[in-house]
Amino acid sequence: MGSLSSAGLFRLGAAVLGMAGVGALVQAWATRRDERRYPPPGVLVDVGGNRLHLDVRGDGPGPTVVLEAGMGSFSPNWYWVQSELAPALRVVAYDRAGLGWSERGTAPRDADTLAVELHTALQAAGVPGPYVLAGHSFGGLPVRAFAQRYPGETAGLVLVDASNPDQWVRWPVRNADRMIVASQRVTAVLARVGLLRLVDLSTAISAGLPDRPAAELRARSALPGTSAVEADQMAAWPTSRAQLVSDLGALPLVVLGVTEQPRGAETLTALQIELTGLSTRSVRRVVQGATHESLVARREHALAVVAAIRAVVADDLESLPDPILPVGTPTPGGRAAAG
Repeated sequence: MGSLSSAGLFRLGAAVLGMAGVGALVQAWATRRDERRYPPPGVLVDVGGNRLHLDVRGDGPGPTVVLEAGMGSFSPNWYWVQSELAPALRVVAYDRAGLGWSERGTAPRDADTLAVELHTALQAAGVPGPYVLAGHSFGGLPVRAFAQRYPGETAGLVLVDASNPDQWVRWPVRNADRMIVASQRVTAVLARVGLLRLVDLSTAISAGLPDRPAAELRARSALPGTSAVEADQMAAWPTSRAQLVSDLGALPLVVLGVTEQPRGAETLTALQIELTGLSTRSVRRVVQGATHESLVARREHALAVVAAIRAVVADDLESLPDPILPVGTPTPGGRAAAG
């Protein structure tokens, strides 16, 4: 009986290894196919051993707008915001190292390191400041670090439903950050054997985008490096938290929140409100009907981000209504909200 069990286990192990090998071959083939289908839309610039991808559009006067995506997201997620702003402003959507089309580096993934890499890339690409930076979700941490390190080059910030550095020490579920890191490490392994080609993990961040940027997000999210970098960023969160100060002086700041929060709404709202204390010249606005992901991926909600960025560029924060209603939403007076 024991010998039969051993033989069965051997056959099972061989089958698993065989399927993993086939999956790895499928992953390699699909990766090469996607590289042909979806070449980088921007430029790759060296930041000291690896290259970052910057998609620079528009050439308008005034501050350059820099868009920093969420935890595992990258430049195509900003399609609506960048498309709306580029006719009048210079707008940069970029990919952090190891995400999107950017090459993976060896430096730690803490907020200050990310800010230095971004600044190096902007200089290497010849993209002039001053900069208005918009950070979505996790992207709120590196844009704050950028404002701290380069105050003379920062004209303002827009925190787009951005993470508070204290999020995981105050989250209702203990050690949630460690569980996320562990799950991301597992996901990276599954990606190596092609399983993320069967399960699309980009759906939440891409829903509402046009076909091309949604397909780009899907293709690059299926790479093993994406989940591995997410895990590295999460693992470096305590370091990032220690790096960030709570005083940005009188820097123009808009804090955007959402009304639809299925998990941790009370905690997230409190953390969002606290972000307004970073500057003596800040406003908080809530986008009616928006979720964390739709705030950048759905055009009707992304237009609120566009309005916030324009308000910071114009240094006219009080012009933003509260709450911000999606375009076409009937107002109490019976008229639809304007774009």
